[in-house]
Amino acid sequence: DGGLRMQYFFLSCSLSLFLSLSLSPSGKYTVRTPLRNVLTLPSETLANAVALEWDAQRKHIITALMPLSTLCFKATDYPVPREELISHMVEFLETDTVCYRASPRDDEKLHRLENSRWNPITEWFAEFYHVHLAMTTDITLTPQPRQTLERVKGHLEDQHPWVVPAFHAATTSLKSFVIAAAMLDGGLAADEAIACSYLETDFQIERWGEVEWQHTLERARLSADVAAAVLLVNEIRSLESGEKALG
Repeated sequence: DGGLRMQYFFLSCSLSLFLSLSLSPSGKYTVRTPLRNVLTLPSETLANAVALEWDAQRKHIITALMPLSTLCFKATDYPVPREELISHMVEFLETDTVCYRASPRDDEKLHRLENSRWNPITEWFAEFYHVHLAMTTDITLTPQPRQTLERVKGHLEDQHPWVVPAFHAATTSLKSFVIAAAMLDGGLAADEAIACSYLETDFQIERWGEVEWQHTLERARLSADVAAAVLLVNEIRSLESGEKALG
């Protein structure tokens, strides 16, 4: 739970080799996941990044401020089975935000804005996955072609076990599988992915104003969550590429 607060006491975070993270107030304490598994990280880069998150904590552990550690816990524990995460992402795609546009009759300005910002993403998605995306300006459900859903599902099933939780976290955070895929598979910058996710919200804020502190806080948390997903996916894929090169 993002709001969970757990008391703990430690002096500093230290790395044991670069595979296991330890907390050392006096002696060594291996970090364990919520399911009591030892947290073992596959690279020094990830270990250092996770250590920085722990080192930033003070009297309480606030898991909402530790997005990378949370992803690593999920990748280790799989509290939700991999198959369920993939199914949930496919469900997201069936009603993806970027496939439902404002009608030009109802709001021409928003319609043009959505097309200008979202069309490059949906066009990339269709080309990368070799699929057709059903688009609509109608509020009624417009199903995606079965071939599209099956091809995306197959792509996710081929991913490294640690990539799937990160992909899922990005999808739910950005409220769009298409935007998350463009960021993690297509190299879309994280800030642009967030801007695309917030497009309609920002449009309404420009028109009606905002509760400033609320949107600022939400966006800051989203930025941290998205950055954690990008770091994890890029690092795992870098390791995979290195293994293939050595092989």
